[in-house]
Amino acid sequence: MGFLSVRQHYPPSAEVLVMGILPAAHRQGMGRALLNQAQVWLKEQGVEYLQVKTLGPSNPDENYAKTRDFYLAMGFQPLEEFPQIWDENNPCLILVKRL
Repeated sequence: MGFLSVRQHYPPSAEVLVMGILPAAHRQGMGRALLNQAQVWLKEQGVEYLQVKTLGPSNPDENYAKTRDFYLAMGFQPLEEFPQIWDENNPCLILVKRL
């Protein structure tokens, strides 16, 4: 029904590389459960900060607006939007959370 992959870049920091939930399972708590379990594991590894990259709000894509809303609801805060990481049509928003 879903998956999540994280990468620890440095001892105190990690990134959600990708998370996917089948559309039929959206809004049923699976994404929240996966992210919560990843955060527990990351804390056990000594990670203090978690980041995720997603499409920035300067691109009006409705699906990514829902993605941003999910991460904001999970306690992530927007750090900065970078048009040069991917390209100007796909601005990269970096969100961060202190674990």
